[in-house]
Amino acid sequence: MFFLFIFIIILFLIIAVHTIKLGIEIQNFKINTECTDKINKDHQINIYLSIFNKIKILNKDIKEIKIRNKDLDIRILKKKDLKIDYKEVIQNINIEKIDLNIQIGTQDAALTAIVVGIIASVLGVLIRKPRYEVIPIYSGKNFIKIILDSIFTVNLTHYIYSQIFKRLGGNKNERTSNRKSYANSYE
Repeated sequence: MFFLFIFIIILFLIIAVHTIKLGIEIQNFKINTECTDKINKDHQINIYLSIFNKIKILNKDIKEIKIRNKDLDIRILKKKDLKIDYKEVIQNINIEKIDLNIQIGTQDAALTAIVVGIIASVLGVLIRKPRYEVIPIYSGKNFIKIILDSIFTVNLTHYIYSQIFKRLGGNKNERTSNRKSYANSYE
């Protein structure tokens, strides 16, 4: 009976680690270049860890986090070789929810149209679930207004598994170093 209890606890921990996610929740974030306060004070940006895709085990407001030094000191990983592959982390970002409203105006109407087209096309490529709008304002003055409510999550399991794979075996499809110098030529 005792071993069954230990087995269930270990199984529970494995499933919890497998479903862990890091999330960033942004609420009521507004940028307005026409006001004296460029960024509103009542916005909230929370960072949280969740397990089983529902239970938030750590929820912290960014305004409450105080960094004492300019460098973020992680005491557990001190004197360890920690290399974060940001490209891989960015590829694993999931957009759970996004409500984005951008209003842009420049002094030149043609420039406003071009900028709005570029921003809308970039957002269309980046955001798979389109819930955004880019509105041109032809008022003859330069300004930008952004309103953002969103939830971004990163599944840490993918990143952890990729780091273990790199440490243990590396890339098995990698080319050997003893190839001929003309191997890539098409003659």
